[in-house]
Amino acid sequence: MTQEIEISREAPFAQPLVRDDEPSLDENRDGLPIKLPPELLRVIFEEIALSIPDAKARNHTLFNLLLISRDLYPEARRLLYRDVTFAHNTFVAGQISDALHAGAVGYVHSLRVENFGVGAVRRGSFDNMHFSRLPLNRMDGLQSLTLCGSWTSDASEVSEFLKSSIPVNSLLKFHAVMVLSDALLSFLRQQNNMQFLSLRGFDHHSTTSLRSSQLMPKLKRLALTYITNDVKFTELIEERPITVFHTDSLFHVPQYWSPFALRLQALDLCSEMVGTHYSAQVLEIVGETAVNLRLFACLEVTFYPDTVPQTMPAMFHALRHLPKLEALSVSFAAESIGQLDVMTIPDVVSTSSHLKSIFVRQRPLPGRVDQAIAQELQYDSRNGWAASRRDGMTTEDWFELSLRKLDIAYV
Repeated sequence: MTQEIEISREAPFAQPLVRDDEPSLDENRDGLPIKLPPELLRVIFEEIALSIPDAKARNHTLFNLLLISRDLYPEARRLLYRDVTFAHNTFVAGQISDALHAGAVGYVHSLRVENFGVGAVRRGSFDNMHFSRLPLNRMDGLQSLTLCGSWTSDASEVSEFLKSSIPVNSLLKFHAVMVLSDALLSFLRQQNNMQFLSLRGFDHHSTTSLRSSQLMPKLKRLALTYITNDVKFTELIEERPITVFHTDSLFHVPQYWSPFALRLQALDLCSEMVGTHYSAQVLEIVGETAVNLRLFACLEVTFYPDTVPQTMPAMFHALRHLPKLEALSVSFAAESIGQLDVMTIPDVVSTSSHLKSIFVRQRPLPGRVDQAIAQELQYDSRNGWAASRRDGMTTEDWFELSLRKLDIAYV
């Protein structure tokens, strides 16, 4: 997967309009030539991009590097347009569209479209701020497409547009706030290299079986907001090598859950916020069925209107049944936070020698996101467990980083 599942939730800095014939300097500001081997420059720029997690700050840095020297220009421009956020129907979108049409389209690996709706795919608009005006059929390097906006109940118009615009078998990742319908299936059948699919759920009116071996045979990561159809869920996951699963709800445990849970290496429930009684039930289900998990992002336990306890709640003992667990996140929400002694967590959640990272996030209810407390416990054989602050990091950020560190189906 490309860097599209992004560490920052803020919109990136607007990519500048830079054409293929844009003049640039061949010397730095001190008049000294800059000459490094191209392969070394590429490594340096990749490290720069990875070292700046905030997308807006990263693009500012790349833009500044792009203006310094003709030697730095190609690599800076390549990375600047590798991961594009296109806010449909905005002024910045028009600038990005112009730059892509001018030659930057070949650099795009991931495209995130904000303000997306059915109107964004309706052709005929000559406005360069419109999603339908992007040169999508020339994005031969496109691997990730994310469509963010309101729920699209009827996917037929969107699906037809995508079928005719997105290069066949190009996508590794697709996210949309849509259900898996017959119309959307017609597009997904053209994307046999898909490894990560993220959708709202299943269309109850769909009549097409999902068991075809030709449908996304490489799918290894699946995100479903809701699991509302046992038959479709079974058909989708039964024959595909899915080892990473995200969902916002396990209120209804699907019939095929137990055999599916056995092959999961990573499970993400962090978007689900529930009280202590239901949390205990879910933790018991996970502990009894997903025994091969290496990475687990727990649901968020709410104690509102009370306070987060001073010691780790006993219900997390259920996680002791996960002998292969290497990384765990726990989240709490309450009117009052900060009293939890995080050093009590390891003894409660695991006796496994594999567990090396525990991410702990507490947030006030009500309260702002920036008032959350984030810490990470890390273990080494010499010093044992040590806690470090992780200000600004979300559980989603930590989960993505952990997938990469553990080399688990990272797309």
